[in-house]
Amino acid sequence: MDIRQSENYAKYIKSLGWTVERVGKGNIFIRKLGPTAVIKIQRPEEINLAEVEKVTQKYHPLLIKIEPTHNSKFIIHNLKFQQDSWPLLPTKTIVINLKSSICNRQSLPKDTRYEIRKAEEKGLTVTESHDINLFYKLLQETMKIGGWSIPINREVMSLYKSFQSNNSVLLFTTVNREPVFTVNQPVAACLLIWDGDTAHYMYAALTKSGRQLGAAYFLLWKTIKFCQKKGLKHLDLEGVYDERFPLKHWRGFTKFKQGWGGKEISYPGSFTKYANPFVKLLFSLT
Repeated sequence: MDIRQSENYAKYIKSLGWTVERVGKGNIFIRKLGPTAVIKIQRPEEINLAEVEKVTQKYHPLLIKIEPTHNSKFIIHNLKFQQDSWPLLPTKTIVINLKSSICNRQSLPKDTRYEIRKAEEKGLTVTESHDINLFYKLLQETMKIGGWSIPINREVMSLYKSFQSNNSVLLFTTVNREPVFTVNQPVAACLLIWDGDTAHYMYAALTKSGRQLGAAYFLLWKTIKFCQKKGLKHLDLEGVYDERFPLKHWRGFTKFKQGWGGKEISYPGSFTKYANPFVKLLFSLT
């Protein structure tokens, strides 16, 4: 089951002001807009579209968007759902099998091993933390460095808190010995959530100092070790560059994620049913 279908994720969506309905094994997220609404259904393993229509018609939705899993058991073609070009979730990702030999350090690619070793020589350590405010500050710094849109504070805070205390963690990378950097000052961090046997690397932060020290590699390596101790089986790196929906600024961190030997998974994309042609035109212009 994808984490978007979990109870904790539904709790997160509710905290952002959405209504959640459940049809069979699928969460349906409804954003009310006065007398109407927009609806999204993300990564359902299977879903009865007739039942979806029955449940959602009371909301008079402007649109219903479905983002299927890579092995969906339902068909949405010929049911007025059309593939669109604005998916809300990553359409391609990399999943690391935590039971595979790649999680043995000596099996990692040479460049990845080099970066981990460099970080260790510089005295980096990784610790668990509950300081979500510090994490968000680091995330802001990271986004500014890369020229990316900064995630909304409320969304990051709510995601972390909705999965607390047993299904989320903040991991911080700090330097405990290096005269040119501030000792114990975080240089990298990540927000990890999990449900079932799969963890998700939802947000990651990396300062300029952290980049010089190889902190991103060291942090992900320690994240893998953390997940293994938890008895988890997979780690989803939550998005890589997809030629079908090209986002050029994703190329950099995609190369980083590909250096861990995980399996690339492609999703079908997103499919939308509009209330009428005017609504379709309106959303195509936004």
